[in-house]
Amino acid sequence: MKKYKTWVFILVGILMLFVGVNAVIWKLFAEDILTFKKYSDGDLARIGYIVGSKQYRKPEFTLPRKHIENAEYRGQRVDVITIGDSFSNVRDNGRDPLYQDWIASVHNQEVLNIQPLQDANELLTVVMLLNSGYLDKVKPRSIIVETVERNCAALYKGRIDLRMRRPLREIEDYFRKASYRSSPPELRFLNAGNFKFIFNGILYRFSDNAFFSSVYIRDLDAPFFSVKNDRRLLFYRDDIKSIPNATKQNIRSLNDNINSVADLLRRKGITLYFMPAADKYNMYSGHIVANPYPKSVFFELLREMPKRYVFVDTKAILSGEIRKGEKDIYYADDTHWSWKAVKRIAESVEF
Repeated sequence: MKKYKTWVFILVGILMLFVGVNAVIWKLFAEDILTFKKYSDGDLARIGYIVGSKQYRKPEFTLPRKHIENAEYRGQRVDVITIGDSFSNVRDNGRDPLYQDWIASVHNQEVLNIQPLQDANELLTVVMLLNSGYLDKVKPRSIIVETVERNCAALYKGRIDLRMRRPLREIEDYFRKASYRSSPPELRFLNAGNFKFIFNGILYRFSDNAFFSSVYIRDLDAPFFSVKNDRRLLFYRDDIKSIPNATKQNIRSLNDNINSVADLLRRKGITLYFMPAADKYNMYSGHIVANPYPKSVFFELLREMPKRYVFVDTKAILSGEIRKGEKDIYYADDTHWSWKAVKRIAESVEF
């Protein structure tokens, strides 16, 4: 009986220690990284369980005009349609995070943001909107297609079917309900993230990506962020994995496809703008200390191509700000750019 009680006390002690350690790690570190409780979602810090790069920010909207979402559209006048990935849709990422609101305010435009159709990329969605009669109904003067750099070659290098269509009613029904969703998982203090935080903290000392993480860390030659580790760059694995896709042949094919869509839109009096969102790694790679990874030439190759669309060269626009030493063009803990970037981009675009 005495031996039984001893084992019970040992097991209870281990359980209490386990719960206590989890509670301490959660309250001091993990909760801050893994939830929206104190600041907007820094996706890289959350995925990599990384401290020291947290950039505290709350949603704040200060601009005089806001864009319209597809579910809010009720037949009003539209000057510009935008369609893109998370760079076009993450609306809770600090102050005025969406370039659409900056375009609406800076250029006095009515901007409608729409979600890509199901099983279609941004460019193919434009084709189907054109062929369905949706663009005849909305009558925009411009369309901006935004896609993050790391996905551009893979999405747009293949031959595009310019006859693709979907019924107008199906598209309008989809837009009435479609919305972009992005939020970290709901977690309680007892979760595997607490231990991943410990293990990653150790493994990052020996590997840029803790051997297994999709988030890389490298040192920079200057302080580019307003955080504790202001000379540390967090970037996403696919920023470097996608670099071999940006061959001259693939970029030429991409450019030809965009030109073909631009030609179709021009017949309707619509100007196509293509805006690849520069990868965070690409923007800061020239400032990485002893950089062992390849250089991206996506923008350099695309600049050389003949275009019948308007190319919004986000790398050229934002590189100038970084060269001047401007901090927080991208958030330290996030793949996405900040309000400073979208403000500068909106000011650089002519309509």
